[in-house]
Amino acid sequence: RRTPRRSCAGLAPTMVLRNVPIDGYGVVYVSTARARTVFAAPKPPNHLLCSACSDILRKPRRAPCGHAFCAECASDATRLSGTCPACKSIVHDDDWIPDESLSLEISNLSAHCAFAWRRLEAGPGQENDAPGDRMTLDYRGFGNRTCGAIVRFADLERHCAECAYRVVICGLISRDGESTMHERCSHECRATELEEHRRTCEYVVKPCLNIGCSWSGSRMFARSHVEQNCMFVPVKCAYGCGTTTRSAEAAARHEETCPVKEVPCGAIDDEDADERTRCCPAVMKRNALAHHRESVCEYAQTSKCVHCKKIVAARSAIRHAQSCKKSRRVCPAGCGAEVTKEMEQRHLDHDCPAVEIQCEFHDVGCLFRGPRGVMSRHEDSATQSHCALVLKASVEVRDVSMQMAQSCRKVVRDEEGFTTTEREEVDVVLKAMRDEEIRALEGIKALREDEAEARNRGLVYIDALKAAVADQEETYNTAIANIHDDIARLREEFEAFKKQNALELAALRETVEATQLAVKDVSVRVSTLHRGGGIIEELQNTFFNGIKDERAMIIGEIEKQSRKLRFEWEDIQAEQNSKIHALRDDIRAVLKR
Repeated sequence: RRTPRRSCAGLAPTMVLRNVPIDGYGVVYVSTARARTVFAAPKPPNHLLCSACSDILRKPRRAPCGHAFCAECASDATRLSGTCPACKSIVHDDDWIPDESLSLEISNLSAHCAFAWRRLEAGPGQENDAPGDRMTLDYRGFGNRTCGAIVRFADLERHCAECAYRVVICGLISRDGESTMHERCSHECRATELEEHRRTCEYVVKPCLNIGCSWSGSRMFARSHVEQNCMFVPVKCAYGCGTTTRSAEAAARHEETCPVKEVPCGAIDDEDADERTRCCPAVMKRNALAHHRESVCEYAQTSKCVHCKKIVAARSAIRHAQSCKKSRRVCPAGCGAEVTKEMEQRHLDHDCPAVEIQCEFHDVGCLFRGPRGVMSRHEDSATQSHCALVLKASVEVRDVSMQMAQSCRKVVRDEEGFTTTEREEVDVVLKAMRDEEIRALEGIKALREDEAEARNRGLVYIDALKAAVADQEETYNTAIANIHDDIARLREEFEAFKKQNALELAALRETVEATQLAVKDVSVRVSTLHRGGGIIEELQNTFFNGIKDERAMIIGEIEKQSRKLRFEWEDIQAEQNSKIHALRDDIRAVLKR
């Protein structure tokens, strides 16, 4: 036998259909044999009540005598007494048959949803789960706290399984990233409150709010993830620029471009070989770095060497110009030629006409020494004396040769008395004497060839110098003509500009005169309308003040335009004067050469 359940509203624990009045609602019929089953009015008919338990029949069974009982009550009666509880007629287990018609009637009864009830507050001295707890039909909360549905008894179980007011367990599983825990949320609430509960449930899986982070887990682990493990926590700029980056890695990248971080200038002067001073030591915020390098830093500002066209730092421009190998300067020997530093020594050794050199015939006795520029004239004028010296040297060589030959013949005569070793020594001496004679003859031949070559080289140098002077003269004549054309064009443009501004000034003067006439006209009208002061006088003063302000503004504009014209003309004159001075300097340099 099923254990009797407590009836709703505190009824005695007997299996019977109870009539329970509800204040303000009416009477309902509570089945004590069924858990939280309440039938709605009207009251179920008596033939649907079990004669044994006085409750609505559960699985109706009918005896041969015609009495109907619950299946459980019929089984208990047969087991205990073997008779019908109503008429005491003998029945056996096989005599009870299901009554489908009664089951159909019972299924059509109207019943309240089981979730139309709510628990009353515990009385003084009672806990919420004490036996004294009571349930009541909360009809005032239908549609809000409790379900107000009345359904067919056959549909009651299905309705309760789907009822929005049924008690459910949240049941969400805790999760931390890829790890799934076994702990579940045990919170109980009505189905209608489940969504609201899960808005704040600690077990709800949420993605990390940091952009770029792929972590997702229960809300209870979100804070620890953000504080300890998340690599994408927004990081504010440590230098105060206000930028917020998405991760520590992004913060490191931002640091490389942060506009307010202090950074060294770092500009390098390649001309400075000292590692301690070749780099700019200035430190500033990154957003001021461009201005520093453009306007202040002598390491970053550059200039082009006019000689070698190399880009150098401004601080080293003078030092580089003084040591530049391509820089041209006047020959130190005083010839007036401008040569580069790297070609200076070659110029002094081979080309400079002011360097004193010896005559090429000094080996044969010429004692002349003078500038290279006059050496060609000396060679032309002293050809006869040079030939005489060469002839004299030849005679001396011949005499020496004859003396050597005589010595040789003497040696030959005496050769018979020489040993083999002495003969070999004599042969070596004779060979050396012959080689010396050959070298002397070759030297004389080379001196003659050098004389002819020097003469030809002098002629070529003179022709090249004449051609260079002619080309330079043509170039500067063309430059002078271009400058004259530019001056004429600028004068024409200035005259046109001057005429245009004169017209504008005339127009402004006409406007001022027209305004003055209008003021006089208004003054006449106002004096006509004037009647002892008042509003008209006030308007007249206001108008006059406005006219004065406008006139002062126009005069100021005229003066401004005049100053602008004067400044532009002075700039044009200064520019032309600088060009003329530069051209004069170039012409003087050419003439010096």
